[in-house]
Amino acid sequence: MILELKILGVPQPKQSVRSAGVLTQSGKIKIRHFQPDKVKRNERNIAFDVKSQLPKGFKPYSGPIAIKRLLYVFPPQKNWTKTKLKQLEEGAVFYRDVKPDLTDNLNKPLFDAMQGVVFMNDSQIVKMSDVSKFTDWCPGLRLSLNQCK
Repeated sequence: MILELKILGVPQPKQSVRSAGVLTQSGKIKIRHFQPDKVKRNERNIAFDVKSQLPKGFKPYSGPIAIKRLLYVFPPQKNWTKTKLKQLEEGAVFYRDVKPDLTDNLNKPLFDAMQGVVFMNDSQIVKMSDVSKFTDWCPGLRLSLNQCK
């Protein structure tokens, strides 16, 4: 069974863990590592959207998983010309060749949010094809995946 998911909203990359020094009661500095709230909120929103689209009684996949299609759709950049916006309106495809990086930063929050919901662990993803990022008027993620046989 191929699972098709759509998640609305501008795709957000996952940043590296932040660190801060905290002064303890004994006067020593302890380093604390944390994720910013907006990163946690983004993952919760993705997980909520995914759960709402799963078939009734869905159990997370436990074997190898193939991602058939993964599209990251971004809104047009603010510095685009009227001509370029008109071309987009007429159906032209513009691949997004600026940050965030496709493989590292964009996949991480999506896969972390789906862990325990769609699959047990993101290490189960063994194959990815048709992964791209481009520009369109309706930003979001479009994902097709299934369990490998």
